[in-house]
Amino acid sequence: MSAADSARAKPLRADAARNRAQILDAATEAFRDRGLEVDVREIARLADVGMGTLYRHFSTKKSLVEAALEAKIVEWEQRAAAARGSAGAWQGLRALIEHTVELMAANRAFLDGLAVEESAVEACQSHLRQSLGDLVERAHREGSLRADVSAGDIGLFVLSFGPIVLATKSSEPDAWRRLLAVLLDGLHVA
Repeated sequence: MSAADSARAKPLRADAARNRAQILDAATEAFRDRGLEVDVREIARLADVGMGTLYRHFSTKKSLVEAALEAKIVEWEQRAAAARGSAGAWQGLRALIEHTVELMAANRAFLDGLAVEESAVEACQSHLRQSLGDLVERAHREGSLRADVSAGDIGLFVLSFGPIVLATKSSEPDAWRRLLAVLLDGLHVA
């Protein structure tokens, strides 16, 4: 049972619930803006709680990251399910790729989590690989995706946008959108 599950299993006192919410708010903001490298001491400071309080709610940094990213992961999984259920495989694949890169651009922790193994978003990584595999297979069958492109290639294309997002975030925050459109146009068979 994770710390998040444990916290849901029994009702919290009002002050404990407030502390947990402060920790999650601080972690969500810090991870979103600065990525997974943010130290838990910094999160405790931002939440105005002690380290003991933080660890009572989240026994590991991974459990804190999971709780902080939970809403984004659920949102992404819903989008992935919708993409897999779309009538046209190319439309679904394009929508999933666009949403994934958009989420990477908006949330540094999600970007960091997709790029490393053993991360708090490993279930999302696995789901991404499965979704891309299914959609690429369908797109090949319908003839809408270049035959020489694999699901692994698409996964690498998605991950390659991480450095682009980071490099252009300040100077040209939407540059990744233009580059992604060029890439997708090159993959699509009309």
